[in-house]
Amino acid sequence: MKKIGIIDSCVETPEELILSGGFIPYRLFGDSSLSPLKADEHLPPTHCVWARNILEQGLQGLPDDIMGIVSTHGCDCMNRQFDIWLDSVDMEFMYFLNSPLKRNAAAKKFFIQDMKELIRQIEEHYNVKITDEKIRENIQLMNKIRALLKEISEFRTKMKIKYSELHELIKKVQTIDKQEALNILEEKLKDVKSRPSIKENELKNILLTGSGLDDTDFIMNLENAGFHIVIDDLCIGTHYFWEQADEGADPLESIANYHFKKPIYSAKVPSHQRYNFIEQLIDTYEVKGVINLAEKFCESILYDHPFMNKKLKEKGVPYLFLEKEYNTEAYKQLSTRFDAFYEII
Repeated sequence: MKKIGIIDSCVETPEELILSGGFIPYRLFGDSSLSPLKADEHLPPTHCVWARNILEQGLQGLPDDIMGIVSTHGCDCMNRQFDIWLDSVDMEFMYFLNSPLKRNAAAKKFFIQDMKELIRQIEEHYNVKITDEKIRENIQLMNKIRALLKEISEFRTKMKIKYSELHELIKKVQTIDKQEALNILEEKLKDVKSRPSIKENELKNILLTGSGLDDTDFIMNLENAGFHIVIDDLCIGTHYFWEQADEGADPLESIANYHFKKPIYSAKVPSHQRYNFIEQLIDTYEVKGVINLAEKFCESILYDHPFMNKKLKEKGVPYLFLEKEYNTEAYKQLSTRFDAFYEII
C-alpha cells in the first residue's frame, strides 16, 4: 500500500484524511546516526537539530513507496523549512497544512477550510474520492487506536510497561497500516494485562515533557538512570491518544474539534495552558519530578522553559531542563545531570 509522508513537529496532521484517500500516513522520524551534511547547505547551524535531520532524509531521498508529503504547521521552524522541501526535494506531491496557532472559532473555520483544500488536492492529484463516509469510518478507526494506546499507557502506573516500549509502539502505529496497527494494539493489551509487575528497586516516577522527542534510545537512557516515566506530555505519547473525536458530528468539524482539545504544544497559543495539563498529570500520577527536554535550538520549548521552571518551583516539584544535540553522543554528556537529578528527587 502506498504511503504519504507526514512532517509534523507536533501531531496536528489529520491522518483520517490521508487514510480516506487510500494511503498509509507515514510519519517521518529523525535518525540520530545521520549527519545533516546536505541540510547544512540550506540551513544555518542555529536551526532546530531535529528539523535539519528530517530535511537531510528528504534531500538524500525518501523510500520509493512514499508518494507525497503533507507538512503541518506545528512550529514556525518547520513552517519555513517547507519552502526548502518544495525547492530542493524530489517529490511528486507536497502540501502544507495550516494547523492554526490559536484555538478559537475563527481558527477552527480556517483549519476546516484548509483541510478541504488538502482533500481537493489529494483527490485531483491521485484521482481518488474522499467522501464523508470514508472520513467517518477512519475517525472510528483512529478512535479505537487512541483508546487502546491510552489503556496500554495506563499500565505504566502498575509497572507493567515502560515508556520506552510504549514509545516504540506509538511510532510503529504512526508508520504502518492502521488496521494492522489496531490488531497489534489489541494483542499488546492482552500481553500487558497478563504481565507481572516490573521488579526494579528504587525507580523514581517522573513526567517527561518538551520537544517532539522521537528518539527511543534517549528514553532508555533515562530509564537506565533510574527513572520510570510514569506519564508524559509529548507528541509521541499523551498528545497522540489522550482525546477522542466525535463520531456523530460533521467529519471535518469533528477532526478540527479533536485537534483543538488535545493537550496543547508549546508552539501553540496560549502556550501557558500546557502547564495546566502538566499539573493535572503530576497530581493524578503522583509524579516526583519533571524533566523538560529541548532538542538543540527548539525555540518554542526554550521560550516556555522559564515559565515552566517558575510554576514547578511554586508547586514544589523538582524540575530538570535539558537541551541536547540530535545524536547519541549527547547521552554521555547528560549522564551526570541524570544522576544528580535522581539524587534530588
